Order: sequence, then structure tokens, then C-alpha cells
Amino acid sequence: MKVAVTVWEDRVSPVFDSARNLLIAEIENARIIDTSYQQFNPEMVSQLASMLRTEGVDVIICGAISEGPATLLEAAGFDLISFIAGDVDKVFKNFIQEDPVWTELIMPGCRRNICCRGRIRERLAMKSIVREERAIEGCELKMSGRIDSCCGDKSNDHRDIKSRGRFGR
Repeated sequence: MKVAVTVWEDRVSPVFDSARNLLIAEIENARIIDTSYQQFNPEMVSQLASMLRTEGVDVIICGAISEGPATLLEAAGFDLISFIAGDVDKVFKNFIQEDPVWTELIMPGCRRNICCRGRIRERLAMKSIVREERAIEGCELKMSGRIDSCCGDKSNDHRDIKSRGRFGR
């Protein structure tokens, strides 16, 4: 598994939207076996998602993040653990635990296991929507032109989403 953390020096970058560096760690058997740094432009989220897919990243850990980039990254299939603060080594040590507890690493203002985006923190912090809903959301974002890829179903022309509307079933 690969995990990307937005970094500023040796800490989690406090704001994703102004971060420029990612520390990507490959984790195997609860150990970090390799790390690398990548620069990115937080204003080009679809390019970031593409680069992270190429790198094989599954999880993104960051500080505060605006709703737009968060939605795009989640729709692209990444598990997003946001509103995390602190030393990067402590973040990784916490993440590789079997059942991580983020209490000590939550940014100030995020209390009672609910983040600033109003979502309940779960095993990987904030799983906002199930995978099926992520695919639908990704397809809707593709149709709106806000991202350049979607669920990957080449046989799906997405007419059903257009007819149902954003949240229709």
C-alpha cells in the first residue's frame, strides 16, 4: 500500500490548497519500506490524481482541504484522511497501526470524531461515500468537465446519471 502525505518540512502541511510537496511512503507488513517526494500543484487536482494513480497511491493524508479538491480526490477513488496535523513520522506510525486512532493528530477545531467537513471519522478517518457512490460521483464530475476521468466503465455512456440527476436512484 502507498500513502501520500502533504508535507511542509517534517510536518503535515496545514492546508492542502497551498501545499506543494507530497511524501509518498510504501508500506508493507506495517513497515515503511520506501519513500519518495513529489512536487504538485494543488490547483491542478485532476493532474495530481493521475500522478497518484500512476504512483499506486491508495490513501492521501493532509491538513485542511477545501470541499472541491476533497470531492475530486474521493471521486477519483482515493481514501482521504484530512484535517490531520503534526509530525509526519508520528502520522505514519499512527497510520500503520492495525486500528489507528487519530485523536492526537486531529487539527484544532475538529472535535468529537467529526471533522470540519461534517463527516464522521471512521477506520481511515473519513470515508464519506461508498465505492459505488464514488464511481457515480466521478462520472458526474466527468460529465461536468471538472475531472478528466471517471469510473472507468467504457461501456457506460452515463445517460442514466443524466436522467436520474445528481442524487437520484
